[in-house]
Amino acid sequence: MSFPVPARMHSLISHWWSTVQSAVADMLARYAPVRDATEQAAPLRLSHAEAWAVRTAIGIFEALVRRMLVVMCAEYGPMAALPEGAKLLFRIDECPPVPVIRRAPAADPDYFLKAPSAGVPAADRPADGLVSAAPLLKRLVALADVFENGDLYLLAMSARLHAPLKPLLAPQPKAFTDPALSPEQAGNMQHLHEVALDAQSHDSS
Repeated sequence: MSFPVPARMHSLISHWWSTVQSAVADMLARYAPVRDATEQAAPLRLSHAEAWAVRTAIGIFEALVRRMLVVMCAEYGPMAALPEGAKLLFRIDECPPVPVIRRAPAADPDYFLKAPSAGVPAADRPADGLVSAAPLLKRLVALADVFENGDLYLLAMSARLHAPLKPLLAPQPKAFTDPALSPEQAGNMQHLHEVALDAQSHDSS
């Protein structure tokens, strides 16, 4: 039996799907390097503030897309298997945050004998204070792949919903609580999250 999607969610998904698709296309057009026949352009470099804004938007887009795929697949019910060899750029599973384990120097008797952690020496850091857009472009390309190959992602998500380990984490993503969101946007996203959690636990067999 397919998952009964609330009527309000149908209109939200329709709106968000087209909105995110358009926003991703616009951001790729703005930030993807222009290439010509003679040389390979390097990725753009962004200010920290602009990179942070783009990263925040991408985080919201990724969380929205995963939850929309879950709800749509649950409504459709079981689907055919994903074609063998199909390559998906966008990760449909939501990974838990990596825990940071900090240990006080006093607790490590050999602390002062260890080499400094790997990293870019301060003297070699870019003087312009800009950061490469390459990691952000990679995530944007992966999002664009969802809209270009939507049927494949629906098949992949359908298979994940029938696996013991579900694709979405229970806590609401931090992206949905960003201060830049209006109360209405944040409320709608929280509603999508709750519906998606219900959808991924729904037995459609």
